[in-house]
Amino acid sequence: MSRLASLKIKAKLLQKAKLKSGKPIALKEAYVILAKSAGYESWREMKNNIEQYALFRPSGASLPYWNNWYSTYEEAKSHQKEGTDFLLPHEQHFFLCGKDHIEALGIPPEDSDLKKVGTDWHFPKDKVAFERLKEKIKRHLAKAQS
Repeated sequence: MSRLASLKIKAKLLQKAKLKSGKPIALKEAYVILAKSAGYESWREMKNNIEQYALFRPSGASLPYWNNWYSTYEEAKSHQKEGTDFLLPHEQHFFLCGKDHIEALGIPPEDSDLKKVGTDWHFPKDKVAFERLKEKIKRHLAKAQS
């Protein structure tokens, strides 16, 4: 079960619990409560974050590469080796990986969008190229799963 599916179930359970306590809420409100408790401004922000960054660490894909994980962007950035490490966000955490991980996502080192985006995917240099890169990853993962 995906994290997003799990959160949707939690929102429904929260809605039922509120109803049982005599303080009914709409499902939309339950989503907002869950998002805010996770540190997001809205359900949409949390949902987009989960969907987007799940691309970088897909659960069904076989990525046998060593990645270093960090709780904060600042910590990850301080350990990033320029030119060799890619800094990728994953929900509210960050990890450093090598080009082998990026290639396993279907992005070759010579990809023009990769060069435009740079090695810091939390703050990509070119946001339009970053969107194209994410679409390439989605296509690659879909092809790998079929």
